[in-house]
Amino acid sequence: MCRNARCGDGIVGPGEACDDGNMIDTDGCSNTCRTASCGDGVMQPGEECDDGNMVNDDACSNACRNARCGD
Repeated sequence: MCRNARCGDGIVGPGEACDDGNMIDTDGCSNTCRTASCGDGVMQPGEECDDGNMVNDDACSNACRNARCGD
């Protein structure tokens, strides 16, 4: 029996970077089957913030750290 691959089925299919078989967005593999990274808009462990953009001079840096005076 053949079935179509889809994000969340636990099988890495075409166009997916990962597929951990769940719909938990904060576990390293997003709900869209992309590997979690700083700037993806989802707070991951070790990130102070993640505003989903690569603007370095706003409240959240490109390293996903809160802006501080003098940084």
